[in-house]
Amino acid sequence: MTNGSLAPDQADRLARFAELVRQSPHNLVSKRAREELESRHVPEAVALAHLLPSTPHRLLDVGSGGGFPGMVIAIARPDLQVELLEATAKKAVFLEETAQVLGLEVDVHHGRAEELARGPLRGRFATVTARAVAPMTDLIPITLPFLTDDGVLFAVKGERWAEELEQARDVLRRAGGVVLATPDDLPQGGPDGAGVPVPRVVMLGRAR
Repeated sequence: MTNGSLAPDQADRLARFAELVRQSPHNLVSKRAREELESRHVPEAVALAHLLPSTPHRLLDVGSGGGFPGMVIAIARPDLQVELLEATAKKAVFLEETAQVLGLEVDVHHGRAEELARGPLRGRFATVTARAVAPMTDLIPITLPFLTDDGVLFAVKGERWAEELEQARDVLRRAGGVVLATPDDLPQGGPDGAGVPVPRVVMLGRAR
């Protein structure tokens, strides 16, 4: 697992976090993902954290699951106000308990994104992140409502990101969103250069 530009205490927290995920009795991630925590999933989330705006702001991670990428972002970017949204009760409890163990000031919201987006969280976040939550056609309507007028959604996608984006063109238009950047536009490599796993990120914002 690469440390990048992380301080020693951040690297220690990341290692502890990976162990908590691995030791959890809940089915937080797949067996393969557990085997790739240090080699792929944590470094990818760290790389994402360094792609985010450099100024302090409020961030919501939608569908946090076992804490990827939201919990890792909270460790790597202590300057951000990180909040996690998770619909599954056992995973939300894990996130709350893990934040306490790691000494992180992270708020956890338990509920469905489409319902919480109609409440006080609507339009409150400069950044929203989502990793492996849903296809773009489903992801866009449940994430864009959380953004401020100039906010940005960082959607971490798989190899078929371009196909998903094309299929979601009409959905994006109806939601009042625009494409700001795709994996083709973003730098390859993390804060310490080559060899760092890089997430495929589609950046979306609100049309003006």
